[in-house]
Amino acid sequence: MSKAIKKMMMIALSAVMVLALAACGGGSSSDSEGGKLAAIQEKGKIVVCTDAAWAPFEYIGEGGQPTGIDIEIAQYIADQLGVELEVSNIAFDTIPTALVNGDADLALACITITDERKEQMAFTDPYTSVQQYMVVTADSKIAAMDDLAGKMIGTHLGTTGDFLVSDEVESGVLAGSGAQNNQYKALPDAAEELKSGTLSAIVCDSVLAENLVTANGDALKCFPVVYADGTEAEVENIGAAMAQGDDEFTAKINEIIQELVANGQIDEWFVKHSEEASKL
Repeated sequence: MSKAIKKMMMIALSAVMVLALAACGGGSSSDSEGGKLAAIQEKGKIVVCTDAAWAPFEYIGEGGQPTGIDIEIAQYIADQLGVELEVSNIAFDTIPTALVNGDADLALACITITDERKEQMAFTDPYTSVQQYMVVTADSKIAAMDDLAGKMIGTHLGTTGDFLVSDEVESGVLAGSGAQNNQYKALPDAAEELKSGTLSAIVCDSVLAENLVTANGDALKCFPVVYADGTEAEVENIGAAMAQGDDEFTAKINEIIQELVANGQIDEWFVKHSEEASKL
């Protein structure tokens, strides 16, 4: 078992302990009497947490406020519930804690649904899918994960790209090669260091990789993570997350989001925000 997976298991165990404590001593009377939906209706707003560093899913727009595909989804959910939307922009790796502690009702932050995360949070059905991509400079000869032996690789802290690279460095095809995983809080920062030569590659979700390439003109290129034996990284499903234990709330949010999937609205937002984010 890799250190990255062990770390995820420890985080999951901590989340379970916090939930147990909350069940013994806390939660608002609104939550205990009528569930999360009733509590949201009573306070007249839904708090959605995100990490606005994942264009086009979420990013800081021209007005200095979080925007993007996930923010559009959040606003639609608030409208359907008849409440105001409050967006909480926090670090990605703190999202499970924010949900467990009740600081946020829902998380929309390009979150990959994994078995480890299911131990921490409840999820809706997927509303889109991504694959891990590699971003390199336009003139780079790097073509596979194996080519990153001895290289510095950039990832976004707490993401599946981060976990993938960590596993490869610790016990996979990059083990013992001197390769390093340099974790960032924001992918644009990693892109600047890639262009400067500090990094040899960035590993991140496909949509985010494509946005980095678009935003940087002809300086970068991207492609699916592949290995020397021809194996590609698996396709990952993205969903909205919430604290465990309230099936009614999860089902309602899932119902609203799947309406957006079915009518093609999310696809339209992908086009809109891919274009807008690339201009910033």
